[in-house]
Amino acid sequence: MKSNTRPDMAITDLLYGVENAVAWITFNRPARRHALGDTTTRQLVCLCQRAAHDPAVKVVVIQGQGDAFCAGGDMEDTFQRGASMDARQWSDRIREGPNALALAIQTMGKPVIASVNGLAVGGGATIALACDLRIASDGARFGFPFARLGITPEFGCSYLLQRVVGVGRAMEWLLLGEFIDAATALQHGLVNRVVEHAALASATRQWADHLASLPAPAVARLKHLMHFARQHDLAATLEQEALALGESFTSIEHRAAVEQFLQRKATASKA
Repeated sequence: MKSNTRPDMAITDLLYGVENAVAWITFNRPARRHALGDTTTRQLVCLCQRAAHDPAVKVVVIQGQGDAFCAGGDMEDTFQRGASMDARQWSDRIREGPNALALAIQTMGKPVIASVNGLAVGGGATIALACDLRIASDGARFGFPFARLGITPEFGCSYLLQRVVGVGRAMEWLLLGEFIDAATALQHGLVNRVVEHAALASATRQWADHLASLPAPAVARLKHLMHFARQHDLAATLEQEALALGESFTSIEHRAAVEQFLQRKATASKA
């Protein structure tokens, strides 16, 4: 997927910062509940690419603020920009925005956490779905109301949602378009963990710090294997595991981890 997004584009709709090897990407359109216009989506692609190529970054967190994670597509922006566009132009716009973003998150060789503080609808819910781990506030709500708006899923929703919650549940949520509370999202695997709203920031940071402490090459290989296995059979996946383990067992990171393990074991036996 080739994107026309410039790596040096000005960032106005999001906040970006790196701390302790964690890149924090924060939606910053509070007046629009962080709705996704064309500009916001392209800027998010840019920041994901920046984090992916920054050797100082080992983990990425995408988060909202206030009462919303991301309220989905900005309908006002869509109508204003798209009034004169034909179907081909719309398809090109989707390829360069939502499609490029889904691929940037999924193919990044670093774990991406979605920290869902509140409303996550449509494209916002699917951005969270594209992330490797999802932690949510107990006040979070999700929704996939594409059909009610007369449109079809985007950001890879038709691919991702059924793989996470199953075909039947995905069809239900897409066709009915009802809101899904945090407890239901956890029950069906849409999120990995739910915490009290006041604890979301600290719980997210704990996850991010833990992931940042892991050997980055091993984490990148693990993420690659998981995505590879979704599209290939067992034999092909076993071959990829063999190749990845060959690289892992001969890596500096593995030797250092084994030495630390043996040192801890020796210390414990003396005690």
